[in-house]
Amino acid sequence: TPSHGSGSRRLYSFKDVVVLAVSKRLLDAGVNLQNVTTAIGFLMQYDTEELERVTIMSDGNEVHQCIDPQQIVDYVKSGRAMFSVSVDALWRRVHDDLEHEDYVDLTATGSATVPGRPIDELTEARLRLKLDAQRASRRHA
Repeated sequence: TPSHGSGSRRLYSFKDVVVLAVSKRLLDAGVNLQNVTTAIGFLMQYDTEELERVTIMSDGNEVHQCIDPQQIVDYVKSGRAMFSVSVDALWRRVHDDLEHEDYVDLTATGSATVPGRPIDELTEARLRLKLDAQRASRRHA
């Protein structure tokens, strides 16, 4: 959800976190911001589950999306030095890292967006109870 000023809550989907992880990996490798933005555009076209099939490749001047192993081979055979990010590997790493963190599943809730607040009070109360139950179950495990 978008932010509505200082102190407002921002919710990130799992896909958002994966895209941020890929972006960070590209930036850390020295890929320029324009190409990182292009890669983000590629990734936003896919559903969360589809991201597992994507590899982002860069030769320093351009970024490419590969969803087929043959595309990867073709880019490598081009003779240019290529850097690649396996979105699948990052997807799994983010999934494993977030597995024991508090989260809010809004897929079944259908959150209502109110200016300055991401969800209504009733939904917020339900989600707070759900988070408390998650914390309690982790403490007892």
